[in-house]
Amino acid sequence: MKHQLHARLPDQLAQRLERAIVERHHLPGDRLPPERVWAVELGVSRTVLREALRLLAERGLVEQRHGAGTFVAAQPGARQGDVWAQLLQRQPLLQEGWLEFREMLEVRCAELAARRATPDDRARLAQAHAEVSAAYAQPDRQIQVRADVAFHRALADATRNPVFSQLVATLLALLHEHVHLSIADLTPDSQEAQRLCQQHDALWQAVQRGDAVAAASAAQAHIDFVRERWQRRLAGLA
Repeated sequence: MKHQLHARLPDQLAQRLERAIVERHHLPGDRLPPERVWAVELGVSRTVLREALRLLAERGLVEQRHGAGTFVAAQPGARQGDVWAQLLQRQPLLQEGWLEFREMLEVRCAELAARRATPDDRARLAQAHAEVSAAYAQPDRQIQVRADVAFHRALADATRNPVFSQLVATLLALLHEHVHLSIADLTPDSQEAQRLCQQHDALWQAVQRGDAVAAASAAQAHIDFVRERWQRRLAGLA
């Protein structure tokens, strides 16, 4: 019986640590405590902790770096989005389906974030918003895409629903590709670039003041704008 109980301990600990990562108690990129220290804090042996971390590494939640320690994966689960990102590149007509999905996800994210965001969430959103504004004021497309995606990730985290956070993290590669295609022909000084910045600003402001209705409306306006631009591009390619 003792042997059976011990055999389950790594699984139990892995579930406990997985929950802490999913609920953002340990953030992507964070270095986890050294095994000898953490095992004492958790009340388990180093052998149990080491096995639990191995299980988490297999799930893509942590990265074990020789000589450096164990880190929370920068984009937990993001590899699962790679296949879809490649498919989106080959099949542009999937854009409409992806827009439908983004609409469902982002409008609800905005609404929940406005209702639930903590002061720390609002501070991270403010930083992400500032980076988006700075990115769209200059021509580097990759910087624009990274800032845009980071803003949406911060918004998902602010829902305080770990499922939203994990879903957006899993789909980051796909979201990155979609944003890149959406703004491919956008110039920094154009009217449309200004509209895009205004949409991010309206969304951020609504979340900051806790206005769920306005946040959902701003997210919907943003998706409608992206859809309109994409439909014009498709018409031009026809």
